Amino acid sequence: MKWIVSISILCCLAWIGAASGAETSANQTGAAEAILNETSTHIFLQEGTNGSFVKDVSGNYTLTITGVIPYTVYFSDRPARDAGFAEMKQFLDGFSFDPNNPPNAAVMIEEGNEENDMVVVELTSPQYDEISHKLTYTAKRLDDYAFKSEWPKDLLSGADNAIPETFGKVLLVIDDCPCLPALDYCKSSWQNSCWKGFWKSCVKCGGCC
Repeated sequence: MKWIVSISILCCLAWIGAASGAETSANQTGAAEAILNETSTHIFLQEGTNGSFVKDVSGNYTLTITGVIPYTVYFSDRPARDAGFAEMKQFLDGFSFDPNNPPNAAVMIEEGNEENDMVVVELTSPQYDEISHKLTYTAKRLDDYAFKSEWPKDLLSGADNAIPETFGKVLLVIDDCPCLPALDYCKSSWQNSCWKGFWKSCVKCGGCC
């Protein structure tokens, strides 16, 4: 594939950014760091060796990824320079895949039967088998999509509406924490959530979606 990037390379780049900002971060107060963590956006990466899309009667797909690396890499946009690892089950339990407000994801593929090399979908119903290292999602192909983070925007020009039945190496780029059901004060019924690396989960962080 022309531009597929492995998790290990992206993670190294993220940590290089973290190291370059270490001196600046050391001079910030705890309160300032908390604000940065809340206002920055994150991207989450999952990688596998093979995969498939199987269409169901509803018109959606079962996305199956095999040979999955058993952790999810996360990193943030500037200025926070936050990066780390979450074990796969821990990430799936801590992230929100609410079908009422699912995250968007770019499925970047290699060696597919189709000419396209990226599909944009919504993801729900994650299932991970720790023994076989197989990950499945219910995936809905998107024609109209947006990502909170700046990271995927340069890749989206490669998105295609075609859905390959099988493919080789795959990198899943998942958008930031979606909105969560809100407290009573939110007229929109949804509240912003932020990724907290300490807990490896999305938590409500103030403001209404």
